[in-house]
Amino acid sequence: MGFITLEQAQEMVSPGGHFPAWIADLGLRVEHLDAKSARLRLPRNPRIQRPGGVLLGQALMAAADTSLVLAFSEAMGRMPAMATISLTTNFMRAAQDCDVLVEAVPLKIGRTTAFGEVTFTIPGDPAPIAKASATFAIMPEAAAAKFVPASTKQVAG
Repeated sequence: MGFITLEQAQEMVSPGGHFPAWIADLGLRVEHLDAKSARLRLPRNPRIQRPGGVLLGQALMAAADTSLVLAFSEAMGRMPAMATISLTTNFMRAAQDCDVLVEAVPLKIGRTTAFGEVTFTIPGDPAPIAKASATFAIMPEAAAAKFVPASTKQVAG
């Protein structure tokens, strides 16, 4: 049994979960999670499409970052505070009026830094539509203890 169950991972990307509300708005569905990879589905949604039904690159990049947090956490067996140092995405072809599969793979996890890759495909077509590579900082445990998920922060007002 892994560190994070599929149900827990789905709760994390859902409204009120670990990530900010705008990540929950993507509607990500966690399909697979183990120490070697995380696979999420980014469902077709007109709110994240340009005219003509083409998926926005920003949505793919947000899905890449989110999927890597899950993949790194599962591989480490803990949920540390992390910060994205770099995220480079190469777009190869458009995803038009369709779901997108997001496959995140941790490549190397060190004491303070993690490296990963993400491949984006269309269901039923193994040819990538985009590839991303990222580097994350892994914060010290003291920083993780101070972390408050965005959904639990109090709003002044």
